[in-house]
Amino acid sequence: MTAKAFQIDGHSLPCEASGERQIQFPIMANKKSESSKTAEMMFPGWENDARQIEKLAKALSAAVKSKAIGKPDFAKQIEEANRLAAQINWTEVRGNIEREAKGERDRNEANLGSRREKLLQAATAARMAVQQGSQFDLVDIFQVLYEGTAVAVKLGGVPFQRIAETDGEKVFAKLRQMRAGLDQVPFQRETFFKLLKRAHGICRQAQPGGEEFVPVRELHREMVFERARNSDRFRKTGEVKSIEDYPLPQFIYDLARLIRDGAVVGSERILTQTPAMRESKEMVHIPNLNNPTSSEATAARLAIRPA
Repeated sequence: MTAKAFQIDGHSLPCEASGERQIQFPIMANKKSESSKTAEMMFPGWENDARQIEKLAKALSAAVKSKAIGKPDFAKQIEEANRLAAQINWTEVRGNIEREAKGERDRNEANLGSRREKLLQAATAARMAVQQGSQFDLVDIFQVLYEGTAVAVKLGGVPFQRIAETDGEKVFAKLRQMRAGLDQVPFQRETFFKLLKRAHGICRQAQPGGEEFVPVRELHREMVFERARNSDRFRKTGEVKSIEDYPLPQFIYDLARLIRDGAVVGSERILTQTPAMRESKEMVHIPNLNNPTSSEATAARLAIRPA
């Protein structure tokens, strides 16, 4: 008899006319089954725990709904939930969870320790000032605090940026970008002092008795307006959206740039006042740009006097 051929995916497969010879097709793997096996290998004990708890959750959900609307199925459903709950070894479930949680904590601590070490190594290699502390590290002019998988960066004791990065070298690269961004803001010592003096005078008018020491944070807010008044863009439009951002960390950095060459400008001197206990939340730390890890100037208030 003449043999026939079947066309499969463009290929001819011979088949005897008697029909006794059969074409064997490859059996497709059960993806769900493979996924389940993979989960069991990755989380031994967890897969069964998850299935049992999922069944219990569904049974309880059905029972709650039945009770809410007064369905007679509630009694049967709550008994089923009770039966499922009795089948679960809760001590074992909790042990599995605690074991995995501890393992994850240990892995995170090891990773974060490595991040800190690489950050400090990169900064040291770049000849940047570094000082390791118990609660935070000083890298250049920044305070670096490690908060889980993120790094909180402060400047002058004021929150600056959060870096969501676990690689120490990448954190260091980001710190360099932040420092470069601060330096890119135009600064001219005499012009800055002129604006500062105007802002200081306006703040004094609001002080009881014209007190000469004004809060640094209030001085910063007034500096935002002084910069706007001297901005061609703002004077042209008069719109609020044309006021340039001037965040507190930048103001602190500019104060540091101002006093880097001394606290005297022309015939006047800048004075800072350490905070009283009630003002501790208002204080800032003006970094020493000549020696970043040395003592900073702690200030809550600032005054301008004749030199």
